[in-house]
Amino acid sequence: MSKPTTTTPKSRNRAERIESLGIDKPWWVQWWNDADRRDVLTRLAIATGAAIALLLVCRTWQPPFAYRLGAIPARNLVSRVDFELPNEDETESLRLRARREQPAFYLNRTQPLDQLRAALRDQLFLILAAPSFEQMNEEERNAFSEFFEGSETDGSDTPAQRFSMLKQTFAEDAELEQLRQILDAAMRDQYQYGVIQALQHETDQGSQKIIRVFPKGQPDDITPVEVSNARIAEIVPKLTTQIKEAFRQRYLSEGSEEQREGVQKSAVMISEWIGNELPRHETLQYDDTLSEEARRNAATAVSPIMTPYRRGESKLANAGEPLEADDVSLLRQEWQSLTTQMNIRDQLVRMAAYAGMIIALYLLCGSYIFFVDDRRLILESTQLAKLMSVIVVTIGIAYWASGDQWRFELSPLIIASILLGVVYGRELALLIMAASCLSLTLFLGIDLSELVTMAAACTSCILLLGRIRTRTHLLWVGTVSAIITMMTVIGVGIVTGRTLSAGATGADLEPMLQGPMFSAVLVNLVNEALRAGIVIVGFSSVTTVFLPMIEKGFGVQTDLSLLELGNPSDVLLRKLAQRAPGTYNHSINVASIAEAAADSIGANGLLVRVGAYYHDIGKMFKPEYFIENQAGGENSHDALRPAMSTLVIIAHVKDGADLARSHNLPQPIIDFIMQHHGTTLVEYFYREAAKRSESDPNGESVSDKDFRYPGPKPQTLEAAVMMLADTVESASRTLVDPTPARIRSLVDKIAEKKVNDGQFDECGLTFQELATVKESLIKSLTAIYHARVKYPDQKPA
Repeated sequence: MSKPTTTTPKSRNRAERIESLGIDKPWWVQWWNDADRRDVLTRLAIATGAAIALLLVCRTWQPPFAYRLGAIPARNLVSRVDFELPNEDETESLRLRARREQPAFYLNRTQPLDQLRAALRDQLFLILAAPSFEQMNEEERNAFSEFFEGSETDGSDTPAQRFSMLKQTFAEDAELEQLRQILDAAMRDQYQYGVIQALQHETDQGSQKIIRVFPKGQPDDITPVEVSNARIAEIVPKLTTQIKEAFRQRYLSEGSEEQREGVQKSAVMISEWIGNELPRHETLQYDDTLSEEARRNAATAVSPIMTPYRRGESKLANAGEPLEADDVSLLRQEWQSLTTQMNIRDQLVRMAAYAGMIIALYLLCGSYIFFVDDRRLILESTQLAKLMSVIVVTIGIAYWASGDQWRFELSPLIIASILLGVVYGRELALLIMAASCLSLTLFLGIDLSELVTMAAACTSCILLLGRIRTRTHLLWVGTVSAIITMMTVIGVGIVTGRTLSAGATGADLEPMLQGPMFSAVLVNLVNEALRAGIVIVGFSSVTTVFLPMIEKGFGVQTDLSLLELGNPSDVLLRKLAQRAPGTYNHSINVASIAEAAADSIGANGLLVRVGAYYHDIGKMFKPEYFIENQAGGENSHDALRPAMSTLVIIAHVKDGADLARSHNLPQPIIDFIMQHHGTTLVEYFYREAAKRSESDPNGESVSDKDFRYPGPKPQTLEAAVMMLADTVESASRTLVDPTPARIRSLVDKIAEKKVNDGQFDECGLTFQELATVKESLIKSLTAIYHARVKYPDQKPA
């Protein structure tokens, strides 16, 4: 007898043992276990990335700079940190003085002095060649007259006597070699320093006392020269004295009194001739290039004069006075110093605080979207990414466009308000823009009045947006919103006391209200209002250009594009009318009654009407298989089995969707095509198949799943309305006597069947809305099939 075998129970891990107890887990644990973790992590990454992008783009690690030109601080603005700033006025004054005191550069060309001396020798040679004064020719007399012009009647000092003195002085120096040596010694300074009649530079171009002289071709060989040593008017007396002394030493070592007098007078004649000719032989020329470079270097070398500002003591701006450009510049310097001196801990704390604010707004907006609005916006990664992108881009652009040089922070907010209103509807757009305006206010550090202005602009645009049926609609929205915002700017400015001077009370208040300060502040408010109005009108109008991109990117349709799609001349609608006229007529009727029904419950009737035009375009492929296109005669389904006929009927949904995609119809229209039958049962062929199965002993049982449309069920109110309108319009054609009572009974029966079949479970249609839709359909069908007057001679058709 064999020994029975025993099996060892399989060991279980800790988690499996706890699971076997059947204890309910916390909801968040159960949710994490049941959720698609990759999708959840993707959505968390999108939200986290958007938050980090906002923190970085808006530079949340540093305090905001909230001061603008023309703003009126409510209190005195005192420095928050110790810092120093260059005193531009004093520094510029010192630099200007350094430029003025910098010696200018002059080029010294000695050739004119050489020419002067050569001319002197030529004249003397010409004069000394004459035997006597009486024997001088006209040329010699003219040359001599340049040295002395006396009168023959003056017996004490006549030209003849002077000529004799000159002849006697140079009697032993026929080659004038000693004269050359005299001039070399006497004019040594003039060769080195140069000569000039008047300075060629202005007082602001350099010093008027000292100049820098350099020889031609040698700019590095610079000699500082006092102007008095180069100015002709000042050097001529010195030169005359030097020439006289040199003459005395060279030509009169010994001799009589008469000889000494002759030498001295000869020296005077030579020096006077040189003095008269020297102004025409200037050697100095102003060099602006080197001088400007020297002035620039001298100004650059001046160290800035620093003005200290002390924390808590130095006042930067006065309360109640509009900030001017200098005030804003000073405040920005203080802000930059504060930012520079912040340590990493302070920066991280600021970023953490802003991150907390973003998380709070995430929870607020996310809860509303999840519990009240369309939760697909946060449950689908693509939808969430689009929404977060709009928010980040809007706040980021508004942050960088808010500076004094632009002041365009309203522009991205206006565009975003219109975009969100078109894509997500008024309610969600209002919530998101309110959160965006609040975030931007905190990022910029601006006051309550700015928040009210931004909120007024965004709110008015969203509430006025409505249905965009014309290309000028956004211009109208922008104009009205601009008027509202302008009134808000002025009103908030007055309410917050911007037209009053801070601290003014009693007797001081009245003159301030009547004085120039009140006028300046009021003008500033009006200018801000006008700027805001112009921005709103301009950018709301510009948004019209971007509407096609918005519709394409977010898969929505405005009334403007829907009206274009609903044009009967559209290629698909014309083709439908040609190939399936019965279906086309049916689509027109469905569009008419469905639009009225949708409007009755506040849905988008125009979208339903256009969707109805295209909902059956798939029937164009096999129009003869649909009863509305069968004018009589053979029925194409007679030769087919019920299952095959069902496939042909159901195929028009997929064919229509493919046709719509190939013609680039928008997604909402494709959704109508896919959802207008939901998962309803093709009853006629199902019953026919069931009848055949019952009559055939070997026949298999028939499942209704094989005779249902693939769906999906209607996902929106508009799709639900069109499903019901499509069904009742088709069914009403079978009524022999379509009286109001029979129409009501038909509509009630069809609606009840749809409800019982669960076709409206995913669209949010309430029973109250369903009742309203039914009443609208009954009224429309009754109007279509109303009783007509029968004339006596009229024959029955």
